[in-house]
Amino acid sequence: MSLQYGIIGNCKTAALVHESGSIDWCCLPNFDSPSAFASLLDPQGGYFKVASAGTARHSQRYIPKTNILETEFDDGENSFMVVDFMPRYRDGNGYKRPVEICRLLRPLKGRPAVRVSFNPRLNYARGETVISEKPDVIMAVNDVEDLYLYSNLPLSDILRDHPIPLTQDAFLLLTYHEKVDPPSLAGAYESFERTKNYWETWSSHCRLPEIEPEAVLRSALTLKLMTYEDTGAIIAAPTTSLPEILHKGRNWDYRYCWLRDASLMLDALKSIGHFEEASAFIHFVLRICESKQTKVQIVYGIDARTDLEEKTLPHFLGYQNSGPVRIGNQAARTKQNDIFGEVLNMIYLYFFHYGFEPMNEEVWSLVKFLVNTSIREWKTQDAGIWEFRHSKAHFTFSKVLSWVAVDRGMKIAQKLGKTETAAKWASLVLEIRADILEKGWSDDMGSFTQAYGSPNYDASLLQLQRYGFLAADDPRWVSTVLRCEEALIRKGFGFRYTSADDFGKPESSFILATLWIAKALWSIGRKERGVELFEKTLAHANHLGLLSEDIDIHTGELLGNFPQAYSHMAVINTANLLGGK
Repeated sequence: MSLQYGIIGNCKTAALVHESGSIDWCCLPNFDSPSAFASLLDPQGGYFKVASAGTARHSQRYIPKTNILETEFDDGENSFMVVDFMPRYRDGNGYKRPVEICRLLRPLKGRPAVRVSFNPRLNYARGETVISEKPDVIMAVNDVEDLYLYSNLPLSDILRDHPIPLTQDAFLLLTYHEKVDPPSLAGAYESFERTKNYWETWSSHCRLPEIEPEAVLRSALTLKLMTYEDTGAIIAAPTTSLPEILHKGRNWDYRYCWLRDASLMLDALKSIGHFEEASAFIHFVLRICESKQTKVQIVYGIDARTDLEEKTLPHFLGYQNSGPVRIGNQAARTKQNDIFGEVLNMIYLYFFHYGFEPMNEEVWSLVKFLVNTSIREWKTQDAGIWEFRHSKAHFTFSKVLSWVAVDRGMKIAQKLGKTETAAKWASLVLEIRADILEKGWSDDMGSFTQAYGSPNYDASLLQLQRYGFLAADDPRWVSTVLRCEEALIRKGFGFRYTSADDFGKPESSFILATLWIAKALWSIGRKERGVELFEKTLAHANHLGLLSEDIDIHTGELLGNFPQAYSHMAVINTANLLGGK
């Protein structure tokens, strides 16, 4: 079994649709709400399947330049198509994005018959979900939630999973809120056309590189789906507990907003011409840091909440029986000093490199708060970019991002004419840099190291040149790239690190690490090798061009939460570099 799924969504929540026509994962009404369908994680988790009543081949694709899925069923004589989408379209000055899934059924040839299996299990399948037929709707109810399924197909046949002749177009509309007016096929098609127009228009504004433009566009569309429009937050992935390695406990809930991930994602979206997401995210950060006494954490709920208490769902077996299934994320409690640099770098680019809008006093206050926090913390140990749960160290990447924080703060102060503040921070920029060059470099290894005094290589070191800490022709950079390639590549796939962590030694390739290595090799002139790694990664995307977090280097199977924002962000940035953009 592999992750042969497409994603649909509307910037409020999302669903995964298997190539066989089954919705096996969906949380309603928001990304981080309890699941309504979770058979991705357990056979008893619930699903919503449309399939042929007989044996038929199936194929799946996106309508070009959209996030609308088409799944076709064909037995040779009879065929039909299921079109899946979550409505999203412009409505006045804003966007309409009702909490609903629309499934259009279209007969193509012959006399096809379909089966509709509607089996939600609300609230993570905790407690009983009662499904019943009313005069014009099928209701699913448990103690805390309810859902409504409307259709022009016979509701009794849907409820009993009976074959249904598909003699004309039909619709299935799953809604979180009971409709005041009965839905219709005409209304479903109007919603389809408006949603299709929205995505095609959004795609038309993308500036695509010459290399792998279709992969970049699919990555951009996928990243857009992971934005939560209500607040400006961006999730790391729409799923929880898809394991990085099977049966090793590396299962995490990614339905939240990591400040680091979101900042890098926005860099990718801006590079292809989309700026509104950057503005929304900056205002999300402003809300988080409104108080100067705020304790900044690495990850937040999509509504900016700070409490992400981690729990397990013991009644779920987990993906491929690889539990545990977790909700919430303990990473919110870890200390990671690199986040200040990521956010300040984004602010600097947004206001001064791209110049989208003038910086106001509220943002300047945030800059001072983040810089001063970084100055206070940079000498301390932290959990590092990879969020080690049970160990702390002086991680080199964290030190470099502390340097980035103060450096970008200094540059912002200079731009604003705050000369006294800029001069004060300038001396600290030099101090932090000197500390890293002295303690983060190893002559014996010919490389910067994972942490001060560590014997380990780390893919995060391949970001040093991106942030301007080292020039591309600096011998220390060239040597670090070559040593990391040698140490971190296995069978053509990259690892974050190969040393043991809280759960033993990593066994799966981290897609982001592979693409960081590809970009680093390109930067030192090994362009063919960089392209080779990039193309090998893309070759392991699923049938729709979607990537998860990890790849099993022995089987090529996608592993980890899916689709993964980090991976698709890296596809865009790597293609831009390799394409000379």
